[in-house]
Amino acid sequence: MHDVLASLVRIAALVWKELVTMFRDPGSRKILIVPVLAQAVLFGYGATFNLEHVPWTYCDESRSALSHEVIRKVGENGVFKLVRPSLNLDALGEAVERGEALTALYFPDDFAETGRLLVITDARNTTTANVATGYISVIVEGMNAQNGNTAPVRLVERFRFNENNITRWNIMPGLILALSLIQVMLLSGLTVSREREEGSFDMMLMTPASSWEIYLGKGLPAIFVGIMQALIIFSVSCFWFEIPFAGSFATLLLVITLFSAAVVGLGLAISAVCRTIQQSMVAAFLCILPAIILSGLMTPVRAMPEWMQTVTIMNPLRYSIDAVRRIYFEGATFTDVLPLLWPVALIWLVVTPVALKLFRAKIT
Repeated sequence: MHDVLASLVRIAALVWKELVTMFRDPGSRKILIVPVLAQAVLFGYGATFNLEHVPWTYCDESRSALSHEVIRKVGENGVFKLVRPSLNLDALGEAVERGEALTALYFPDDFAETGRLLVITDARNTTTANVATGYISVIVEGMNAQNGNTAPVRLVERFRFNENNITRWNIMPGLILALSLIQVMLLSGLTVSREREEGSFDMMLMTPASSWEIYLGKGLPAIFVGIMQALIIFSVSCFWFEIPFAGSFATLLLVITLFSAAVVGLGLAISAVCRTIQQSMVAAFLCILPAIILSGLMTPVRAMPEWMQTVTIMNPLRYSIDAVRRIYFEGATFTDVLPLLWPVALIWLVVTPVALKLFRAKIT
């Protein structure tokens, strides 16, 4: 019994010593409090499936009192923001395909008699599509309840780019970059701090290699790993889950390479600043989680507050996932996704010199 009590006392003393050490160090206190607080705020604002802004359009070939009432009800909802009316069904479909409108309403010429309303929704993000269609359904149900059995409106749903509204079709193409982001960020973020702890970093400085050569020597393998992992996920999507790929493989590979290069630059900057592996891992995860939350992978960017939508402008994963989905489902060409690629290229061009400067400062 005495030995057990003595053992418990020793354990308690060690626990107290670790707690004191943990909370006395300012760096440890920041690691314990700041990341959790920041991520809680981001999840609270970003992880929402409510849409605050739904761009929409309509084509009214009926020109009836009932169609005007539906258009008025949708416009007065406060969530739906009219892009512009479409002249015909083809123009309606093009507005959805170009991403100008998230949802579109088509009133055929016999709408007043049949009440058949066609709702076309961009389903590249199934969450956004379901929420927007749900809003339309609630408005129509309210009208039907108010009007009784007089000319009830019946919704006919059509989902573009994902006709069966399969959630996996939305998630898997986005994971092509989201999963590789985790590995690439960790690989590049730990590269310098790991060698500094192991003592091999000083030996590397004794070699004839310049700072540029060391930087590229550490960055290129991480980029290669990122590309390989993204292609593995792409292969699983195509051949295992049989999600049809409509685009150009070369364009997809370009997006993956550019994104990996931008992430590696950020990871090497983190590795150059942090002194230990623990600090690098915390800093890397502090970047990874917000990047995924603010990318539109699961939660639509349009559902976030406006200030948070502005923050997502600095997130390369947001543009890259959008580009991958357009290539995957629409068959978008390089010219089509160029407006999404130049922000990623700009981020890469800004992050890389900063990372190199920090890297060179550690070397010298």
